[in-house]
Amino acid sequence: MSNYLRPPALKPGDQVGIIAPSFPSAVWFPRRLAVSLDALRTQLSVQPVLAEHVYKAQTYVSGPINERAIELQKFLESPSISAVFTTLGGFNSNELLPYLDFQTLKNKPKIFVGYSDTTLLQLALTSTCRWVTFSGPALLPQFGEYPEAQPFTVNNLKAILMGDCSDMDLLDAPQRTHEFLDWSADEAYSRARQMQFNPGRQVWRKGQARAPLFGGNIETINFLIGTPWLQWPDEFILFVEATEAEATLPRIQRALVHLKQCGVFERVRGFLFGQCPDACQTAGQTLEEMVLQVLQEYEFPIVAELSFGHSDPMLTLPNGCMANIQADQDQARVTLLESAVDLSVANAAPCAGPAAALEKAVPI
Repeated sequence: MSNYLRPPALKPGDQVGIIAPSFPSAVWFPRRLAVSLDALRTQLSVQPVLAEHVYKAQTYVSGPINERAIELQKFLESPSISAVFTTLGGFNSNELLPYLDFQTLKNKPKIFVGYSDTTLLQLALTSTCRWVTFSGPALLPQFGEYPEAQPFTVNNLKAILMGDCSDMDLLDAPQRTHEFLDWSADEAYSRARQMQFNPGRQVWRKGQARAPLFGGNIETINFLIGTPWLQWPDEFILFVEATEAEATLPRIQRALVHLKQCGVFERVRGFLFGQCPDACQTAGQTLEEMVLQVLQEYEFPIVAELSFGHSDPMLTLPNGCMANIQADQDQARVTLLESAVDLSVANAAPCAGPAAALEKAVPI
């Protein structure tokens, strides 16, 4: 078992805090917000509690830095909030880090879910507080889907947050979609995105690895290097993903080389790459060829095209949770070796009151 602290498991009826650490997406897309809140209630059976800054927009962020940080801190400390979810990512979650009191959060782990720019906050909590955190769905992009959130995404999230996921294989979604629908248009609320067959994971290098998971969005990880909020595990399974412009091959290569020059890959025992549809072949070179070239001096297994990151439907990966990779010539098994949550700890009972009242900032 890893030495990271597992948060109490999520239960039906629990209150979950909703924050917007960067983009003011709920202000830009209020209809998407309403749909996603309904999906949280019906598909995850939890009660959303929105921070006040979720309804604010200050240029391209959701309100002043101190307001976002204060409300996040309150959610992380409040015994009535069982988990924290994000509305979306963005680019500016890192400006919250100096305003958070990590010392008060030690030994009090709580479920914290998100991906993309939220990687900064998750790895900071995993590094400084030894929390298991969860690289998984965000509110608007995943729970705002029509006619409902992808069952694969929800079922995997529930298995990780509400059950014992020890000896659980992280499987590929049978279908996937990368179709874009404008959230401000009626079409996004009247038809599902078109699904395609998912060819599944690829073994880029064979091998076996056993270590805690640690990772997220690759460029976001790089922005943490050199700060006091990142502490690399002695050994770990690195998982990364990229999207849009950051997923072009020259930028992924630059990010990998930076990690390499910082000595990160000396600690890596296995490498997982999420689906990156924007990582197109460039100047005759594929993503696989580039990755193998950059990492040619290492021997750890590499498995790619996994269903996590900016991909739908998506897996939830717990940072700090012990996992095993068994990668053979044409197949790979990725298995969680321990529960990501503490099933023996009972969360505080959710506050009574109508659902409408629970969608305001939690009174702490």
